[in-house]
Amino acid sequence: MTKTVIGKLGFRYIAEIDRPDPKWSQKLLNYSTCNISDGLNKLYTMDMGIRQMFPCRKLAGTAVTVKVRSGDNFMLHKGMSLVKPGDVLVVETQGANSYAVGGALMVSCMDKLGGAGIVVDGPVREIEVLRELGIPVFARGTVCGAGDKEGPGEVNFPIACGGVVVNPGDLVFGDENGVVVIPKDDIEEAFAGADKKLALEEKRHTEIAAGQYVKGGLDEVMRANGVL
Repeated sequence: MTKTVIGKLGFRYIAEIDRPDPKWSQKLLNYSTCNISDGLNKLYTMDMGIRQMFPCRKLAGTAVTVKVRSGDNFMLHKGMSLVKPGDVLVVETQGANSYAVGGALMVSCMDKLGGAGIVVDGPVREIEVLRELGIPVFARGTVCGAGDKEGPGEVNFPIACGGVVVNPGDLVFGDENGVVVIPKDDIEEAFAGADKKLALEEKRHTEIAAGQYVKGGLDEVMRANGVL
């Protein structure tokens, strides 16, 4: 797909992005973020600061990425105008912690648009209303202050969120354990890795049920490292 850039460096957006087949987002709901993180060799996992703001359903969808200036959410509104059903707004706030980039009005509109949820590397506000809406919201916390609506910012360019690079079109998956990102070109491999690790865990559960409480092979690893 040819991507047309509208605007200029630092104040621009791409309207159309490549989206994975929705079947992958649906399939994610059969896993936990721990499973998928294992499938990605423990990479692409957002740091512990990005968490559920309240108990909610799992978040699974396609990333629409937004970079805003610290204390401003103008381009987040533009990003919302590009959301399609099943999308997740993933927002880099340039380290903002004193101003919320979104609250009840914005998340309510996201819900009406059929968005799967929102992930913010920064705070949100009006948590009591967000909880009632029920749409998944992951962020670093809450703050009561609102920011500006002037820009600059960018939509559907690579961003950093929770210590992970997120590209538009990547899969985003969140639950009570945290948030993991599946690069759009690695989806099948990620699921294969998750299934392989789950099979190993099932084997270990069988061993524990049989009374083998200590993981086997520890001495072999120590010998290989010259300890024994």
